Amino acid sequence: MIKYFIMLNILISSVILNSLAPLMPVFQNRLNISISASSSIPVFGVLGTTIFSFIMSILISKFGVKKSNYFGYVFLFIGLLFFSFSRNLTGIILASFLVGASSSILFTSLTTLLAHLDNPKFGLTHAFFGMGGIIAPFLVSLSIKYDFSYRYLYLTYLILMLLMFIWNFFIKVPEAKYETMKFAKIKKTILKPVFFISIISFLLYSGSEIGLVTWISNLFIYFGHSADKAALSISMFWIFYTIARFLSDFVVKSINEKKIVVFCSLFSSVLIVIMLLTKNSYVFLVIGFLMGAIFPMIQRYANMNLNKDEVGLLNGVTYGSTGIGGMIFSYFMGLLSNKSIPSMFILPIIGLILVFFLQILERRGTKT
Repeated sequence: MIKYFIMLNILISSVILNSLAPLMPVFQNRLNISISASSSIPVFGVLGTTIFSFIMSILISKFGVKKSNYFGYVFLFIGLLFFSFSRNLTGIILASFLVGASSSILFTSLTTLLAHLDNPKFGLTHAFFGMGGIIAPFLVSLSIKYDFSYRYLYLTYLILMLLMFIWNFFIKVPEAKYETMKFAKIKKTILKPVFFISIISFLLYSGSEIGLVTWISNLFIYFGHSADKAALSISMFWIFYTIARFLSDFVVKSINEKKIVVFCSLFSSVLIVIMLLTKNSYVFLVIGFLMGAIFPMIQRYANMNLNKDEVGLLNGVTYGSTGIGGMIFSYFMGLLSNKSIPSMFILPIIGLILVFFLQILERRGTKT
C-alpha cells in the first residue's frame, strides 16, 4: 500500500510539473511575452524547488514523512489555484514557484520513505515520474488542439492531489524520524565523495534534462513543427524515458549503476549534437531512452552507499541541486535564444559530458 501511495503521488506530481514545458509557447502567446521573458517562469519554479529542498533536507528528520507531505500538499494547492486563475505573468511566476516548492517537499519525503523500505525500486519509482512526462504533454496537446483552456487542466490536477491529501490521513506511514542532524554530522556527510560527487552530478544532469525538455518545443517549432506536434514529441520522449527507467531495475542486476550512468550520459550528449545537425526530431526519442536511467541510478547508488540517517539529507540536497541546475540551465538557455534557438542546446551537451567525467572520477576514487 505504501509503495502505491509513493508512486501515485510521484505520478500526479510529475504530470503537474511536466505540463509546464509544453505550455511555454501557450504562455508566450497568451501573455504576449518573448521566449527570453518567459524563461522567468521555469526559473522561479526551480528556485522554489531549490530553496525548499535545502530546508527539507534538514527538517525532514524532525517532522518525518507524513507531516512533510502535508506541507507539500498545501504549497501545491495554492500554486495550482494561481495557475488556474492568474491572468498575468506575475501570477504565473508565483504559481510556478509554489508548485516547484511543493514538488521538492513531496519528492524529498517520498524518496526518503522509499529508501527505508525493503528492496527499494528507484528505477520503477522514477518510471512513474516518466509516466507523468508522457501523460502531461499529451493532455496539453489535446487542450491546444481543441482550444481547451489550460486552466481546467490545473483545476483537474488540484482535485487529484486533494485525493492524495486525504489518503495521507489514513495510510500508515513509517515516519523514519531521526535526531536532527548537527552541523558536524552534516559536514562529515557532505564531504563524503559519494555524497558531493552525486550532488554535483544531479545538478548537471537535471539542469541538462530540465533545460532540454523546457525549450525543446521552441526548437521543434523552429524546425517547422506545429505547437501541438511539438508537445506530442515531448510525450514520445517521456515514453522512451520511462521504458528505460522500468528496465533499469533489471539491468542493474547485471551492470552496475556507474557503468549505466557513464554510458548513458556520454551517448546522450552525442545524440543531442546529432539532433541539432540533422534537425531530426526522432533522435530526441533515443535521447529520452538514454537519459531515463541516469537520475535513478545515481540516486540508487548514493542511497545504498550512505547510512540510513544520512539519506534524508541526501535526498533533500538532491532536489535542491536539481533546482539549482534547472534554474541555471533554463535561464541561460533562454538568454541564448536571443542568439539562435539551436545554440540554446549547447548547455545540456556540456552538462551531460561533465556528468560522464564526474562519474568516472568517483568510480576510480572508489576503487582506490
